[in-house]
Amino acid sequence: MKLRYQLLTLSSALIFIGCGGGGSDSVDTANSDTASSAGASSGSVTITTPNPFPAELLSEETITAYLKVINAARAAGQDCGSQGQKSAAPAVTWSEALYGAAMEHSTDMAVSNTFAHSGSGTSSDWTGIDYGKQSTSQERTENNGYQDWKTIGENLTAGTDRDTAQEAINAWIESDSHCAILMNPEYTEVGMALVYEVDSKLDYYWTQNFGALR
Repeated sequence: MKLRYQLLTLSSALIFIGCGGGGSDSVDTANSDTASSAGASSGSVTITTPNPFPAELLSEETITAYLKVINAARAAGQDCGSQGQKSAAPAVTWSEALYGAAMEHSTDMAVSNTFAHSGSGTSSDWTGIDYGKQSTSQERTENNGYQDWKTIGENLTAGTDRDTAQEAINAWIESDSHCAILMNPEYTEVGMALVYEVDSKLDYYWTQNFGALR
């Protein structure tokens, strides 16, 4: 990790409930960003533009390591502050579709030097290219193959000290809204992705996508 005189960190959480999602996001830009929305599915478009940054296949070792820290946190139960005490939640399994959505967004944030649930609207915002606008978490999730879902949620974190999965999980546990998403017992699957960009402001960019299919 390159040395910095100041540690820079950000986290953000987003949840959709229902057979799809929609509506507008609300954002708090103090120390972390939070957003929530619920509604009917907006559907998806057919992606025609080749993804300029396709997700690399993760090794089984890496997937196992990611699941280990996620499920350890869920199994322990957590105090999510304003979101309440959360009992132990069932283990989640790995989803390549959710991983694809997570990798797309981590890559977009790192390449475009942005940090938000909305895509950058630039050439690295692959899903947004075909929508003709900044992509949303729901659109990225659906366009990476996670269709007919009951509920989905997204956690983001980024920073110069976020180079391990455990550090990302710790950051989410310390934030009430992120903790609640991490501990939601309705989720059955997860995908999580890290992208490191040496020329970006925050260095390490994590996206964690949860979901459950109908």
